[in-house]
Amino acid sequence: MGGNMKKTIAFAAGIIFAAAPFFAQTSYSESDLVWKDDFDGNSLNLDDWNYEYHEPGWVNNELQEYVDSKENIYVKDGNLVIQAVQKKARGGKTAYTSGRINTKGKHDFKYGRIEARIKFPSGKGFLPAFWMMPTEENLYGQWPKCGEIDIAEVLGDRTKEIYGTLHYGEPHKESQGKAAAQGKSFSDDWHIVACEWEPGEIRFYADGKMYHKENSWYTKRKGFGEVTYPAPFDQPFYIILNLAVGGNWPGNPDRTTKFSKNAQLLVDYVKVYQKKSYDENVRKPESGKAEFRTADSDGNYIRKDGGSWNFLLAQGGKGSFDYDGGNIVITSEAAGSVDYSVQLVQAGLPMLKGAEYRLSFDASAEKERTIITAVTAPEAGWIRYLKDTKIKVGPQKKHFDFTFKMNDADDPAGRLEFNLGNQNSTATVRISGVRLEMVSAPQNSSGKKSVLPDGNLVHNGEFQEGENRLAEWSVSAKNGAKFQVTNTDNIRKFRAENPKEEKVRLVQKGIPLVPGTEYLLSFDSSSASSGKIKAEISGKSFEASLSSGEKKFKFVFTAEKEKSSALSFSFDTDGTVLLDNVRIQENAMLVNGNFSSGLTGYEVYLNESASADYAVDSLSEDNAFCMNISDTGNLDWMIQLKQNGITLEKGKKYRIEFDAKSTIDRTIMFALQRDGSSDNNWIPYSGTQKIDVSKEFKRYSCEFTMNEQTDRAVILSVSMGAVNGKQITRKHTVTIDNIVLEEKGN
Repeated sequence: MGGNMKKTIAFAAGIIFAAAPFFAQTSYSESDLVWKDDFDGNSLNLDDWNYEYHEPGWVNNELQEYVDSKENIYVKDGNLVIQAVQKKARGGKTAYTSGRINTKGKHDFKYGRIEARIKFPSGKGFLPAFWMMPTEENLYGQWPKCGEIDIAEVLGDRTKEIYGTLHYGEPHKESQGKAAAQGKSFSDDWHIVACEWEPGEIRFYADGKMYHKENSWYTKRKGFGEVTYPAPFDQPFYIILNLAVGGNWPGNPDRTTKFSKNAQLLVDYVKVYQKKSYDENVRKPESGKAEFRTADSDGNYIRKDGGSWNFLLAQGGKGSFDYDGGNIVITSEAAGSVDYSVQLVQAGLPMLKGAEYRLSFDASAEKERTIITAVTAPEAGWIRYLKDTKIKVGPQKKHFDFTFKMNDADDPAGRLEFNLGNQNSTATVRISGVRLEMVSAPQNSSGKKSVLPDGNLVHNGEFQEGENRLAEWSVSAKNGAKFQVTNTDNIRKFRAENPKEEKVRLVQKGIPLVPGTEYLLSFDSSSASSGKIKAEISGKSFEASLSSGEKKFKFVFTAEKEKSSALSFSFDTDGTVLLDNVRIQENAMLVNGNFSSGLTGYEVYLNESASADYAVDSLSEDNAFCMNISDTGNLDWMIQLKQNGITLEKGKKYRIEFDAKSTIDRTIMFALQRDGSSDNNWIPYSGTQKIDVSKEFKRYSCEFTMNEQTDRAVILSVSMGAVNGKQITRKHTVTIDNIVLEEKGN
């Protein structure tokens, strides 16, 4: 339910069709039951469940408002009822309400069989779901990095099929299975749906038959290493039940949709079974080495045989495709409701990180119209290697040429798209001479570590990555000293036992220091007995006294030329030492404020409802951040530049300032705020600041006092979405530079 599902049906990898299901006997029994709700009372048990409240359009362009009305959520005849309701709002517009409940903070589970007996609604536009999300959504990062388990989803106009899906990764990936109903449909009768979630495998069931399983997944943050498997599915999740109306996947209700008993999600029970223990010592299955397509003799990666092209129709699109010796003719009968309603694609294109590519072709149409082209990643979250590019074509043949650099991970499955849907035209289009060629190959890496996107020079400083969670680190242990990375309740720390006299030494080589730059080294450490921890970097040595309570230690140093770039830790104690959160960063409150290191330290958030691309312009704007916006979306937060992990201390005064401009006059917002990703509490410590920007750079500033408790995970956010609820679809660029955050004297 969390992701953009618009292209799932046609292209999701790993779909297993019900024509050839596999069967399995569950290994769980009634003695393994740990929790259930039979909905036998007169109302929803709030000791088990929470109501969720969300405005229309909150996710996936869904139409409903989630409320706690007894009209939408109630218990009757031993069943939970979630009812979708259609109403007339002010101005005569149609509005919808529905229900969404969860067990977060009341019943959270890590592994087990999660089962429900459900009767699903029927009708165009309904999307009921029985699914799970992690309790600590920010443990690995926001969706999809955190993971999502969709146990059962049924489209209201296709009730003979059920879907089970895993979402994960960065970029987003999914593994989806599909099964057919045993009987007429999933809306005509009751059905038992379940998933069995274990450390190295997740299985999906409908009426006792396993129709999908997956054992290979991952999670990572862009620019960081993969977290040790089986993350993200190695943490507690909570259960969600909801009934959505409209949105990207099911489409919106139409005249055939009935809002009566047809619009009810009925749940007889929810049960959770768990074994006494699970073996979490599992390894990710080895995947075969991907094969990358080679170019033909003249450097073209596009296959010239007609069988390499795939003509696709969706969401009301109608048409046909003809191919003759490299000449493509696309005839449309109906444009459909989305840009990919009429679509011609060629998949299997090799995309190498750091390479530059050129796409070129000739195109014409019987009448003036537009088409959209792009190079996308169907197996990597549908990211755009070449962004969606709208071009005008007409009776006269034109040549088109686009160059782009591939900045993401290597991908053997890139896809060229020509999209002719939903563009107010069905004029026939002719395309010829399609070429995709590599203009410049990736540059060989020197092997030197890069600065991580959050500004840290230390890789895997939180001990979350690689084999034994020790990626990038080397450890030496003498005389029987022991070490490991702990993993209790998803708390990972380096642990050394009896490391006195350097029996245990922890080293990371190749820290990317710049001579003459002032850095801050920080780490958390504790010891069950008295002793010291010693850190060494760039010819400097630092010692700190340990105690049973964890402390954060900080040391400032200036990197020196020709001094060792290795960071090492040694320990002078006979007890047990814990070490975590190792960081080396520029000695400033805010990292990379002048964008001289690209986007190091920053994240960009783009909601699926918005349309924009971004870059650090090193030519015309002297390393300023540029957000090129085509559509802001309908909410202010749908486009954001963010930096996480900023520390603000209670009672201290601060000043934030930066330069900003826009190619059109508009308002943007900024704030230093609490990270509310886990509880939706986004307190703006600085207040929410609205500023008017224009074509000339101006410097904007704000002073404030931190009146809340000290927070070491503050977010700087600059929001460039809708202005006062007004969506902007006029193309423009917002430019930001020279961000400074500093403490002010009292």
